[in-house]
Amino acid sequence: MKDSNFNIAHLSNADLLARFGKLVQTERKITHLVLECIAEIDTRKLYLEKAYPSLYEFMVQEFGYSSSAALRRIESARLLREVPELSSKIESGALNLSQLSKVQQAVRAVQKIEDRKLDTNEKKELLSRIEHTNQQQTEVILCQALSLPVLVENKEKVHRDESVTLTITLNKDQMAILKQAQDLIAHAVQEQNWTETFTYLAKKEIQRRTHLKESNPRTPASGVISSTSFERKPVQTTVKKIILNKNKCCQFKDRTTGKICGSTRFLQIDHQQPIWAGGTNDVQNLQILCAQHNQHKYRQESFFA
Repeated sequence: MKDSNFNIAHLSNADLLARFGKLVQTERKITHLVLECIAEIDTRKLYLEKAYPSLYEFMVQEFGYSSSAALRRIESARLLREVPELSSKIESGALNLSQLSKVQQAVRAVQKIEDRKLDTNEKKELLSRIEHTNQQQTEVILCQALSLPVLVENKEKVHRDESVTLTITLNKDQMAILKQAQDLIAHAVQEQNWTETFTYLAKKEIQRRTHLKESNPRTPASGVISSTSFERKPVQTTVKKIILNKNKCCQFKDRTTGKICGSTRFLQIDHQQPIWAGGTNDVQNLQILCAQHNQHKYRQESFFA
């Protein structure tokens, strides 16, 4: 029971560090106990009784886990069920959830690429090799041990205020190119961070291509018009609300089967007829697409020459 009169600010440095150490140990112990529960719930398929189609949705909707947190715990729990001795490794801090999740990803990659399943002993060997390593070291060890390409992450997360978090993986050569570009434009950007770098480079490329279009504009008959003939204006907030209330899922349709995507994740406003092709911000010209289908449609339209 928590003492309401306790104030952590009154602890000495030594007592504070000692308290923190005990709490970390407790946290690790609780973590492996949570994983054991998840593994047993998974085995008994209890989430089906609660009217959830999957363990993932059960954890996210019933217990409020974030998507990534739920996935890490599910993957770790399933590995723990196969390798019970992981409990002590988690409690001691030798292994963490991110590492266990990476192992499961690597196992699936081997199954997909080589069409074979790793047995329990092979998994134990991998786990022993990644003990006390950081995430980057873990990825390198797994890729080298299993002869896999570097585990690539390319994710886009749209937030409520419409800001976006991008997670990307670059190989050594790609990173070297970007670093060189960042050094070359150091005089032109206010802050030396990747957000400023990417924005500056993107604007320069847009300006370059726009200049080319103005120098050699295409006629409307070709399906593309000069960038000087239109002006992109932001969709009004009220209009966005109307569209979002009308369709709460991705409306991308397979032209052959008529199947609608229906995804409710990472939804974005899209112009059915692009602005450059004479489209407007009217409600009738707007639709909801998930980020992946919005990008797919954008690529098909080939906005730039």
